Amino acid sequence: EKKIDFHYLLKFFRYSFVACLIVYLSPYFSAQVRVLFGQGILFKEAVPMMVFEVFRTIPRHVGFVFDFRIMGQLACLYLIILYYLGKTKSYWDIILLTLVCLLTFSRGPILILILMFIAIYAPFGNRITKTQLLVIASSVVVIICIIIISFNNATIQRFVQTFNPVSKENAISQRGAFINYSLDKFYEKPYGNGIGVLSSPQANVRVFAGYTNFHKKVPDKVIYTKVGDAFLALSLAEKGIFGFILMLLSFSEIFYSNRNRLSLFFLMGLYINMIGTDIPKQGFFYLILILLYYSASELERSKKLSMENDRP
Repeated sequence: EKKIDFHYLLKFFRYSFVACLIVYLSPYFSAQVRVLFGQGILFKEAVPMMVFEVFRTIPRHVGFVFDFRIMGQLACLYLIILYYLGKTKSYWDIILLTLVCLLTFSRGPILILILMFIAIYAPFGNRITKTQLLVIASSVVVIICIIIISFNNATIQRFVQTFNPVSKENAISQRGAFINYSLDKFYEKPYGNGIGVLSSPQANVRVFAGYTNFHKKVPDKVIYTKVGDAFLALSLAEKGIFGFILMLLSFSEIFYSNRNRLSLFFLMGLYINMIGTDIPKQGFFYLILILLYYSASELERSKKLSMENDRP
């Protein structure tokens, strides 16, 4: 972990992200991904029911990890490496990682990326430099263009609505069944039910999440046999109040180890993302994300120590 070559890793992200965009532009992208998942070519089990388009219209970018959320998180890691290598003015890299993250249509990583952009590019003092003014003005123009396009695209309008906390289709409400079920189990046993009791493949739970196939005379019930996509509520139910607090404290070390604005905003975004994410499924990638973040932040700390040692 101490021997990571971040300049080499930056090149890997740069070239692989460009390759992913080229593949994404293929007119057969959605059909090919559906075959890879549906026939069990990628993973041990077939995943025929996964939706690979936003409202069955715009393809979602699965990237080289074949997971929307993880690919978005790697885009955030790409930005972190740029920051700690002092390359935040490499705007082609910024455009590349932003485009890939947006094309995943994964709300959590997009939110983390927005918070990180604020942390990195927002002015630190009252005086705004010409470069910062240019970045802010360009961002405003891009946002206005996106809003204008959104008003003319029903699919994008529906996706943007999922960020609205009062919308019936927002990201949190879609996971409400998992959150409510987990909270009920927490109230029954505040000190914890045991790790995996609700989330493992052997979990003996039945979570009612509404109905589907409304074209039928009697719609089908949607029943889940394990809890997913609600990691904070799930952790509270499985670990109990003391385990939950210890988990939050361990994540908070991301900020306290560095105490800069980027680490604070990154932690905020991570907490919000964990409300509706499924860490048991992608825990390995979260571990890599955090380890690489710590290792990259050491670059800045090492520079500060060397500067202090060089002082007379």
